[in-house]
Amino acid sequence: MFFIIGILLLSTSLPVRANTTFIFDEFNGSALAFYGNASIQSKFISLTSESPSLFGRALYAYPVRMRDSLSFSTTFVFNMVPSASNPSLSGHGLAFIITPHKSPVGALAGQYLGLFNISTIGKAYNHLFAVEFDTGKSEEFQDINNNHVGVDLNDLTSVESKAAGYWTGDQFEQLTLNNGQSIQAWIDYSHPQKQLNVTITQAGSLRPQKPLLSLKNTSLWDILEEEMYVGFSGATGTMFEKHYILAWSFSTIGAAPVLNISNLPSSLLPNKSKSWLRPAIVVALVVPVFFCVAAAVICIRLKRNMYKDDIEEWEMEYWPHRFSYKDLYIATKGFRDDQILGSGGFGRIYKGVLASNGLEVAIKFILRHSTEGMKEFVAEISSLGRLQHRNLVQIRGYCRRGTHLFIVYDYMPNGSLDKMIFGKPKKLLGWPQRHRILRDVAAGLLYLHEECEQTVLHRDIKSSNVLLDSELRGKLGDFGLARLYERNENPQTSRVVGTIGYIAPELIRTGKATPGNDVFSFGIFMLEVACGRRPVDPSRGDSQEILVQWVRELYANDKVIDATDSNLDGEFAGEELEKVLKLGLLCCNTNAEARISIRQVVRILEGEDSITEFFPFPISFGMDNCLNESDSLTASCTWPSSSF
Repeated sequence: MFFIIGILLLSTSLPVRANTTFIFDEFNGSALAFYGNASIQSKFISLTSESPSLFGRALYAYPVRMRDSLSFSTTFVFNMVPSASNPSLSGHGLAFIITPHKSPVGALAGQYLGLFNISTIGKAYNHLFAVEFDTGKSEEFQDINNNHVGVDLNDLTSVESKAAGYWTGDQFEQLTLNNGQSIQAWIDYSHPQKQLNVTITQAGSLRPQKPLLSLKNTSLWDILEEEMYVGFSGATGTMFEKHYILAWSFSTIGAAPVLNISNLPSSLLPNKSKSWLRPAIVVALVVPVFFCVAAAVICIRLKRNMYKDDIEEWEMEYWPHRFSYKDLYIATKGFRDDQILGSGGFGRIYKGVLASNGLEVAIKFILRHSTEGMKEFVAEISSLGRLQHRNLVQIRGYCRRGTHLFIVYDYMPNGSLDKMIFGKPKKLLGWPQRHRILRDVAAGLLYLHEECEQTVLHRDIKSSNVLLDSELRGKLGDFGLARLYERNENPQTSRVVGTIGYIAPELIRTGKATPGNDVFSFGIFMLEVACGRRPVDPSRGDSQEILVQWVRELYANDKVIDATDSNLDGEFAGEELEKVLKLGLLCCNTNAEARISIRQVVRILEGEDSITEFFPFPISFGMDNCLNESDSLTASCTWPSSSF
């Protein structure tokens, strides 16, 4: 039986997992802090035991910088198991919390959920955000029933609450929080949009399109401090139940990594009686032949269907760019964990070797919550797959399996550029290599803008999206935000996408995507490479927090060369590096009409044109107008992963 179940799980699910991002598909106690009754039990977090009037708190052990983006996304699977002695009674539930304090000093159990006591509840100094999954009705806190989900801000009187359940189309399905079944929750807060969404459903089901709670015009500015702790708190009262957290992921940038819940138990209900044991043994002895025959039939069918592809008629148009699931499964050795190259809000990236030709590839696995728009997305991926340039990461094709989408790229053995220029890299790139990479990326961008059949706007140029081949040549990759348009078309986008710190100011104001937006991002990228710094780094203090503003000020004081990455130890050509710094400032000109083109950038980098004709550069140009209006900037930015 276990063999059959294992094959069923293998054939119907795929492992999914990917400024703080973390994921726990199971727990071993590392990177976690426990208080009260909380502990690790069988790779799960146990917040409470079957005892009255106690509470437990489990937190991610490290503080999270919340004010860098003020946005966050989390998903987790929880399980509330009623008392074996009296399963009809329960209390009091659990809560996902964001708090400045690790230890719940003075907190009470019962209806206080281990969060407050009588004197602290409702106080603004708590700075506590919570989403409660409450299984006890408290008149004191105006609870709507004993099975609800609520949003709490410094108080346990929820700002909004709804009976637990989920939407399937226009139909609302009730969900009992404490019946021992595993439930998955998603909590997403976008500070730019001032919106908080809370969604729940049975674990293993697709995420509902409509959230249970959707709070608009909600600002957490007064709640979230610079550094906060995230985690869970659960409590029992005179009645009690057990509270478990089975899996958890969290991110302050983009959607929380997708959880692999294929191995989680659907129920943790205690065995009330062993009276079933004897008849079960009898049945097992009476029908062994039937069982073996059924197992054989199932195995044969599963083997036939294990690699079966979901191919619709419209996909035949893109057939040359389509890989079979079987090919990718074999290439990644069954999508084993040791083949993972990285992860993020979209899912995971695996390394693979195609059996047909021995080609090393990187396979990005994306989990969509529906098939809506799949045809258009595949069409665009196939179009991008036709782009051919030595300085672009080649998209080889795709594979679709239900709502699972795989994009196949050429494998880049030296990974992304950011890992070799920021912090204390294992392998530091010298200036000649960096300068060559800048020329490589500029050439790839010129191809996208002017030399291929259609103009392609990349829209997310940054060091982490520049990959290095075996010879450390730069290739522009990750076309997740790229969009195609015809040469004479006036491109207009309904939303601004990109990464904060790289977005051109005119794109924020108008929403109009142009090649000049990419040039602006490329200018920030040039400064990153020359200075060895990220575009926004709050740890460096106000005067140096914004990279382009700091370089501009150095230029104004005739000290632009002082911006050079100290890791280079002075081993660089001064004139060449100064030219790159000035060229970066030119590309970041806030006057979009005066900004130079990518072709001019290429010619200057290759020494075919002189940069002197553009200088002295007007020092009034910078990012002041954009970055001083941080709300305007962040309000227009969307997380890259949401574009899939």
